[in-house]
Amino acid sequence: SYGEGIDLPGDLLKCVVVVGLPLQQPTLETKELIKYYDSKFGKGWDYGYVGPAFSKTLQSAGRCIRSESDRGVVVFLDERYTWPNYFKHFPIDWNIKVTKLYCDRIKEFFQK
Repeated sequence: SYGEGIDLPGDLLKCVVVVGLPLQQPTLETKELIKYYDSKFGKGWDYGYVGPAFSKTLQSAGRCIRSESDRGVVVFLDERYTWPNYFKHFPIDWNIKVTKLYCDRIKEFFQK
């Protein structure tokens, strides 16, 4: 992933585009982790598979917003982010707008 390890200081970065959902190929270790979390919490898929992918997603999104005063746009380019079983992993305080007209939304955001 290109976004890992990049840090642009100040207000140099105004928009991040996350292309795809970074789900790993299920390895034997991942499958065992899913079983473990299923037996412990009943949420093996969420904790062992989707959670790590969303950690990477949110870390990439965080490249745009580094402090409370930063403003920026994060675009998630993958329809799966709108699916309920994935959408629920976004922080509840994020003001997420689902649209196919993302260019218009970005223009509106920066005109404010």
